[in-house]
Amino acid sequence: MTIQEIIDIQMLAFNNKSIQEMMPLYSDEIKIYNFQDLTLAINGKKECEEMFINLFKQSPAIYAEVIKTIFFDNKAIVHEFVSGRNGDDTKKEQVVIFEIKNDKINRMDIMK
Repeated sequence: MTIQEIIDIQMLAFNNKSIQEMMPLYSDEIKIYNFQDLTLAINGKKECEEMFINLFKQSPAIYAEVIKTIFFDNKAIVHEFVSGRNGDDTKKEQVVIFEIKNDKINRMDIMK
């Protein structure tokens, strides 16, 4: 699977709030960082799955609208608007850097 295919499937599964389609795309060692201060927010697939389950419960209308994606080496840089987080319909801009290793999302850095 190409990096573009992995990211396309991930974005579609996110917007459909489908944990079953999302989680096979993540490595067991997934790490998610806050880009601004490089703090580790999520460590491992179990924490990642729990985070998405809670996010989708708290934000049933969450939706990510991709503005642009740049593919570079083993990374995808996704510039997007996210709305519906915690019931807030305001579009909030963010950038997510996905790192792919062995056909799995291995790391994410999130800029808000």
